[in-house]
Amino acid sequence: MLKNSVMKELSFQEHKLIFKFIHKKHNFAKHIHDDKYMIGICLDGKNYFNMDNQDFEVTKGMICLIPPNTVHSCKTLNIDNKWQFLTCFIPKDFFEEIAKSICNKSNFTFKEYFIKDDDLATYLEKIIRDTLTYEKIFDNHIIDFITLFCEKYMTYKEKIKTIKNERFEELFKFFKEEKYDLKELSFYDMAKVMNMNPYYFHRIFSKSIGLTPQTFINFLRVSKATKLLTNYESLSQLALECGFYDQSHFTKEFKKYHGITPTKYKNI
Repeated sequence: MLKNSVMKELSFQEHKLIFKFIHKKHNFAKHIHDDKYMIGICLDGKNYFNMDNQDFEVTKGMICLIPPNTVHSCKTLNIDNKWQFLTCFIPKDFFEEIAKSICNKSNFTFKEYFIKDDDLATYLEKIIRDTLTYEKIFDNHIIDFITLFCEKYMTYKEKIKTIKNERFEELFKFFKEEKYDLKELSFYDMAKVMNMNPYYFHRIFSKSIGLTPQTFINFLRVSKATKLLTNYESLSQLALECGFYDQSHFTKEFKKYHGITPTKYKNI
């Protein structure tokens, strides 16, 4: 029986999957999951997700799917300390390899992203609970769940907006190949990659992506810090390494994206 928040990162073949049990109020600002699908289930309480500029109420028993590179945020209503959420982060390549085996097409999307489906919810809850309890990947069940989910909810309607906007393809290639110094990165550098006037770039990026360039840079810094967190004893040193002004600035931005401080995250 899970009582306190816990997180486990486990490897399956060449993939790394992350599983979490969250048992507390958990708010986070607009951000993205880089090349991972987040799929989770609300066990108790209520929250509101904002995705593609729409608000979605999530209550007990509902499944949530957040595709990779999709701007979203979350506000939890902690009613009598009942907020509980199970979630897993599945690499894009792994998820989509299974999805394409069903339809043999790459332009799929989903009919719904916030779903009330008791049978699939029960199955997902068992998979995540068992994984966290036994610290073992039950790959056959994960593959089976993704298959069932895709067969039931996959469609070919217009996709939600993601940061893989053709207009910024060169910029995201620049980010993916890490051709930058994260400590010095600014929207002027981003504009230079795009060969745009920096102020025009700032306006177009913010309007198209749904995040300001600085918010996106802070996301990159938090993402790097999260990966390096266990390697550093000193949070102030890690903060400077990832381009934050100081430890206070790092903690503030980290909490925006993860809902908890770096120290608490490290101890989960």
